[in-house]
Order: sequence, then structure tokens, then C-alpha cells
Amino acid sequence: MPTNCSLFVTNAVDLMAKKSRRSFITSVLACVAFVIAAVWSWDLPIEDIASYAAVLLILLLVIIVAALGFGALLNWLRRRKK
Repeated sequence: MPTNCSLFVTNAVDLMAKKSRRSFITSVLACVAFVIAAVWSWDLPIEDIASYAAVLLILLLVIIVAALGFGALLNWLRRRKK
């Protein structure tokens, strides 16, 4: 049977997870709103924004692949010494 303390901790963790999700969603919405405001106020062409987004996504993919490769290399080196 859970005690009052364990229920409090469980509720606090659930609340923090909800706040974390809420702040992430708020950040994404703010970013989207800024991009829309930039397009509207500075008359930026959609093609430029799409090309910049594509370049950023490709760079992000390269960083993720490099991190996975480096992690695999470290894992291989760690197992090799045993």
C-alpha cells in the first residue's frame, strides 16, 4: 500500500512530465509563430525558407549519424579490451 509520501512523489513526477511536455509544445508553437511572422513582415519567399529548413534537417541528420557512429565505435573499443 503506497504511503502519502510516495503518492506525493508520484504526483510530482507526473506533474513535472506534463509541464515539460507543455513547455516543449509552447516552444515549438513560438518558433512556428516567429517563422510565420518573418515570412509575413519581411516578405521572405517560401522557397528560401524551405531550402534553409532542408539544409538544417540534413545537417541535423549528419550530426545524429556521426553521434551514432561515434557511440558504436566507443562501444566496440570498450568490448575489444575485455
